Amino acid sequence: MKVVRLRPNPDIYCCNSYLVLGDWNKLDDINTLIDTGSDAYILNEILKLNTGVGKVPVEKIILTHLHFDHCGGVQKIREQFRAKVFSWIKFDEQSGELKDGELVRLGDSYFEIIHTPGHSSDSICLYNKSQGILFSGDTQIRVNASDGTFTDEYRESIKRLAALKIGVIYPGHGNPIEENPEEILQYSLRNVKRAGRQKQDK
Repeated sequence: MKVVRLRPNPDIYCCNSYLVLGDWNKLDDINTLIDTGSDAYILNEILKLNTGVGKVPVEKIILTHLHFDHCGGVQKIREQFRAKVFSWIKFDEQSGELKDGELVRLGDSYFEIIHTPGHSSDSICLYNKSQGILFSGDTQIRVNASDGTFTDEYRESIKRLAALKIGVIYPGHGNPIEENPEEILQYSLRNVKRAGRQKQDK
């Protein structure tokens, strides 16, 4: 598996976008884009990449949630590549829905969909067990103090993530977390457990 971090538009607020490819760009690999950013700025960069002879550069788009900085570029990128779009809540009538625990193929590997409400009700993470890779979207990974308040849903989300074997986390914003990601999650979990509970909207 190859993970290509695409440069976001520096002039507007944008998320990280990642293109997941197979190691050998085989025909049955599924070139998958995780989040598009606020616009289609990443399109030209994708077109310059070696994504496989005879292959569509982006066959699938997975959105970690539907905030604009993560999905604003969907229409143009989908039109360019005729890619299928998937998210927890359908982006539109042409897109598909993902389910918790579902296995989806990205590149040449399978990732588990983990529903992680907290940042938003439709937030998901994608986890590859064999290589210890987690795409976390905007799910809060670092909780450095116990003086905040958190919903029960987020407590459960961080508990699930802290139980995983993880070697690297690719977040929706900021640099990849390659040093001690498991320790960071355990520390966050301890702080969340000590913190107060936030009332959830019904």
